This record gives sequence, structure tokens and C-alpha cells, in this order.
Amino acid sequence: MRNKQFCLVQLGRFLLAMGLLFLSLGSSANSNFKGMKTNFEYSLKVNVDYSKRESFLKRTGEPPSNYEKLMKSINGTVEIADVVDTVQFSPDKYTIRSVGTLNGVLGYALSQQRLTRDSLGNKTSQGYSSLVYQEVRGKTEPFQARVDQKKNILNFTTNNTTTGQAPVQNRLLDPLMIAYAFIDQELPKKTFIANFTDGRSVRKYSLLRGESVELTINGQKVKAVRFYKTTSKDDETSLQLWFSEKEHIPLKSIIGLKDEYGITIQLDLKKIPSL
Repeated sequence: MRNKQFCLVQLGRFLLAMGLLFLSLGSSANSNFKGMKTNFEYSLKVNVDYSKRESFLKRTGEPPSNYEKLMKSINGTVEIADVVDTVQFSPDKYTIRSVGTLNGVLGYALSQQRLTRDSLGNKTSQGYSSLVYQEVRGKTEPFQARVDQKKNILNFTTNNTTTGQAPVQNRLLDPLMIAYAFIDQELPKKTFIANFTDGRSVRKYSLLRGESVELTINGQKVKAVRFYKTTSKDDETSLQLWFSEKEHIPLKSIIGLKDEYGITIQLDLKKIPSL
């Protein structure tokens, strides 16, 4: 038991250091949602598949890291954090604050360190678009991506020091705002393409429409549509999002990191809030 707790603690440190808790979901806004502050609660789970990590090491010849024994012992699914989003929309802007807190043994061992993220933006002809995204992981220095609207430049900073720039045009989504892509819009019939920033770079994301399914959220059955991101050699991270058919509320997400990590992250909405 003691060894398992130690492994969980080390896994928590590893996840914070790698910044894997990067995606949290809120709700899309309908006519009743605008102007209201609403909290959305999520359970965050991590699945470790060490066979992928092991195959990567054999293929590349890379030496094992200090976390090899840890990953072998944690192999499987572990619930590690609770995430609460506070979301507010108005006709011309939005704000989102997301706080992820490690729970159980991890929370105790790491003194309740949190992942805190903020996103704010405005309404454009294409829908709501991110202007500022900021993230603080535990006790690390904050990093931020901020749009200079006059120059159409996205500035990246860490602890208020500029670390880079990137041109940005059209609509921009961030790790919080990506789940709000369909506010005041119909769900895409096929493919949705947008610029995406993780706070440190910008790239194109393509979300393809998948099948319709029925999910159960806190005992309530909800019809949903799955969307998934295309992958490439330059971006092997996979992403799946399930939105409710009626109000476009994101119900679930699964993020698969590239095989060198052997880790999948899953976020599940605990209950559907009253809008």
C-alpha cells in the first residue's frame, strides 16, 4: 500500500511537471446561458499503458527514465483530480476560469497544488475567439498567450518575459475555449478547422464529425455527437470531444498523448448543470 501511495505521489509530480492536465471543458451557451455565471464540475482520470512506452523505448533506443518503474506499477486507470470551470458569457465577450485540484493521496502529498487557467475573448463573425490564455501549474511561473489585435500577433510570455510571437488570423481557440467552438452555431456537418494555441505555439486543428451516441451523465441519458481531431507526424496528440445534440454541452473528452508517454487523459462531466 505504501509503495502504491508513493507511486501515485510520483505520478502526480510527473503530470504537473509535464503539464498534462491541459484540457478542461465547459458548456456551450444558449440564449438562457448568456450573462450567467455557471460552474461545471469534472472528474479527471489518467490511463497509463506502459506497453506503448516500452515499444517506443525499444524502437528509438532511448534509455529508460526515472519513471519507468512508476509507470509499470500504475499501469491502468487512476482518478487523480477534480476540475471546476466557472464560465460566463455576454453577447460580445466571455470569461472562463478553470481550477484543477489533485485529490486523495496526490492532493495531500503535493499540498493541494492546483492547475489554474484563465481564458477570455470576444465575439467575432466566426464565433467567440480567444484573446488571452494564461496557465499556472502548481508552483511554477505563469505563462500566457495574448493577442495584439492591432498587429494580429500572438505574444507568448513566461513570468512576464516575452518568449516568442506568432502571426494569428481569423478565429483562435485555446485549451479552455476549444470546447466552446459551437456557441450560437450549429454543430458542423463534417469538419471544423480553427487556429489553436496551447499558450506557447499556434497550429491548425481540424475536428471531424463522428457518430451519434448515447452517454449517461449522473444517471441521465443524453444524446451526443463525437468530434475528433486529425493527427499527423508533427502532432501525434489525439483529441475526442462529445457534445450533447440539444445544447452542444461538451460531456466528455479523451486526450491521447503520443506513444512515447503511453498516457491517455479523460475528462467526464459529473452532472449536467441547470442553464
